[in-house]
Amino acid sequence: MCDAFKKDVRGWIDTELCEFLLTKDIKVSVPVDGSESSTVAFAYATEGILLMDKTAFAEVVHVYSPEKTYLPPQCRAEAVKSMCEARLMSTVSSRRYGLKWLRKDATRSTSEQLCAAVRELQADFVCMGYSGLKGKKQKVTLAGAKLSSNVWEMLNNGTNCSLICLKDDDEGELPLKQRKGVWVVSVGLNKASTKAFLDALRLSKPDDEIHVVYVKSWMENEDSDYTQEVREKFEGFFKTFGDDAQKVFSRYQDRSTRFEIISKDRRETIPQAVVRYADTVEADFVVVGANAANRVARGKVPVGSVSLQICLLWERNFVVATWIDAAATSAHRREGLNFAPNGCVQHLA
Repeated sequence: MCDAFKKDVRGWIDTELCEFLLTKDIKVSVPVDGSESSTVAFAYATEGILLMDKTAFAEVVHVYSPEKTYLPPQCRAEAVKSMCEARLMSTVSSRRYGLKWLRKDATRSTSEQLCAAVRELQADFVCMGYSGLKGKKQKVTLAGAKLSSNVWEMLNNGTNCSLICLKDDDEGELPLKQRKGVWVVSVGLNKASTKAFLDALRLSKPDDEIHVVYVKSWMENEDSDYTQEVREKFEGFFKTFGDDAQKVFSRYQDRSTRFEIISKDRRETIPQAVVRYADTVEADFVVVGANAANRVARGKVPVGSVSLQICLLWERNFVVATWIDAAATSAHRREGLNFAPNGCVQHLA
């Protein structure tokens, strides 16, 4: 067994759980409102995820208010539905998608209704645009960057799934079909980082580049024990891709993977260093992890400040990979597996 999967490695996730996350049929929730941003996200969900992953199912969700007659024609409920149906019908089988049009509930916000739809679907991913029809309504501001309210609520409303957020204004910028994608995954020695790497693998396609990066202090001239442990963990992962005995991991040997240690410049923050590297390699997506259950148990919001700053500072698309042991337990039980508290996977009788 590869060193990456030894139980004494910090941030280790059981091998069977890793394989389960990489092979299970995934469900994707796709909120749309007719805006340019949501249309780009919808394009990625259809032309990217559904075409690349033949087991994926997408549910397109739209919350509408009949009273909003002032909306541009292309943003009205029937027009949005017609656009989505036309694209989906020309892309995949009708068994692989669904449409959910919800009338606005006066007692709940749009984001609350969207989050409820995500939970009802038991989605693995939600794919949405960075801003909506009203632009980036200020919810969180860091270094002059604003995070829209719907995205903020999706991150913090306990949906238990990973968020794919599209900032690109034009779907022509997306790594679709034959265009190679470049992924940068920010990691450390924790399970959320491992989940971020697994999500990047699952969303990538053959010939994509996946850069796994760890930022060390600018005063660290030689690798510390922690830095060396991070390197060994992920380089151990990479070795399994070329091992045909690893039936699941060997499927990803056609990805180009590399581990990079980034040294921070003086007075540079970790998010700034990650974004600097992503700019250098012209990344399409930056992926960060969020140990949501642990943070909520300590009275904090599900996504940490470092991960959030990376998402805000990065000008293109990002993925927040959510790691929640409880979600893993539920998923395993549906597949006849038990995810025990000690991290072991047991087959149920």
